[in-house]
Amino acid sequence: MLEASTGEGPTSSMVDDVYDALLKAIAEAQLAAGTPLSQNKLAARMGVSRTPVREALLRLERDGLVQRLPDTGFVVASITPEEANEACDLLAVLDTYVYTRAARALTKDQIDDLLVLATSLVQSAEAGDAEAWRNADRRYHAMVMSAAANRFVAEYLEQTRRRVQRFWMSTPDFGGRLRICSQDHVALAQAMADRDETVLTETVRGHIERLRASVLARLESARPLLPGPDPLSAMRPLRAPAAAPDGY
Repeated sequence: MLEASTGEGPTSSMVDDVYDALLKAIAEAQLAAGTPLSQNKLAARMGVSRTPVREALLRLERDGLVQRLPDTGFVVASITPEEANEACDLLAVLDTYVYTRAARALTKDQIDDLLVLATSLVQSAEAGDAEAWRNADRRYHAMVMSAAANRFVAEYLEQTRRRVQRFWMSTPDFGGRLRICSQDHVALAQAMADRDETVLTETVRGHIERLRASVLARLESARPLLPGPDPLSAMRPLRAPAAAPDGY
């Protein structure tokens, strides 16, 4: 169980841990859209009290990843085709801005590192190693965002990407999408290496259009809207419980 709070409420660390665990499960499509999020069940599964769970859910609601329904509590938020289109429109604008700024700021050595990361994305996709792919993807985008150096854009970009990418990351054909996305990352890094902003802009927009088409197809199939038989099975205790004293 997480550490106890020294005050009246949970520690910020406790809330952050619950938030991060739920965010990861939602963003990686382990918790499908429409999944009921019982505060009692989540608290029991994660080894915490209800209070940090509720505060984490309220934060996720502000992020647009969780919805509060009358009389039924929280559920993982869905997204309409109209919202998906609007989100992808925004991603195209923000990503174009970010990659253009990063291309102007990154040194040759840094772009070489970005190309190596992009190559590792391709290799992970071909090997079917989704976890290694996600780790490399996070490092790739962290480098680009750091070079773009605009925390407000970074915040909106990350929030918007989370809202749509969880449908893109769900099966079927996740492996095929990984390979295409990885090749896009190589093309983006190469355009930055060439300092070709025209090609860079075209590549960003092509990348987002493929994301849009995939998300809309998933929404059309309605598969991501159906929770599994044990919808909270992805959640685990955040930390191992402390050993009981001798005699208990």
